[in-house]
Amino acid sequence: RLNAEVGALKTATTNASQAGALLQVMDGGMNTINDILVRMKQLSVQAGSDNLGATERGYINNEATALAAEINRIATDTEFNGVKVLNSATDLDFKIGSGAVAAEDDLTFTTSDNTLATLTGGGATAMDSKANADIASASIDTAINALQTNRAAVGVNQNRLEFAAQNLRTISENSENARSVLVDLDVASEMAAFSSKQVLMQSGIAMLGQANQMPQNLMRLLQ
Repeated sequence: RLNAEVGALKTATTNASQAGALLQVMDGGMNTINDILVRMKQLSVQAGSDNLGATERGYINNEATALAAEINRIATDTEFNGVKVLNSATDLDFKIGSGAVAAEDDLTFTTSDNTLATLTGGGATAMDSKANADIASASIDTAINALQTNRAAVGVNQNRLEFAAQNLRTISENSENARSVLVDLDVASEMAAFSSKQVLMQSGIAMLGQANQMPQNLMRLLQ
């Protein structure tokens, strides 16, 4: 049973490490989306100024449109082991314990939808006019706040997984030590039993030898 427990703990530790890697992939994608949103915010402020003409504002709008498409591409294409992790709200269960009680042995994390339409709450991001640039600026603020909320959830679970993995390694090490002690005790017990039997056998042989010599000793006395 202890061997099975040690093996299960090692597997749970691996699960926790892989779950941590998944969250790192998510955070990396979100970090890139955040950088793009920051750039879009700068563009919206620039496009909202009257010192720009229609031509310059058109260039800004083209860049903003391309950046919006890139956000959606990142959200749609970011995956871990075939699982999309940034474009929908999906529950992922990580087995980080050796038992079968979900509340104690599982960590459930819900992914988030980080496409631009979801982050902005449906707000417009076009910057082809001064008025639209102001609307886009407010929409981008909403998107940045929503993204930070999503990243905070990832960070919370990253920290939890780190502590869970640390605890699993400690339990696994202690269980392995306990198993080794039990094995050593079994070996010591068998060696003690073997030594005891060996002593008894040697004593028996010695007594048998002495018994064989008794007739000879009696004959010498009679002579």
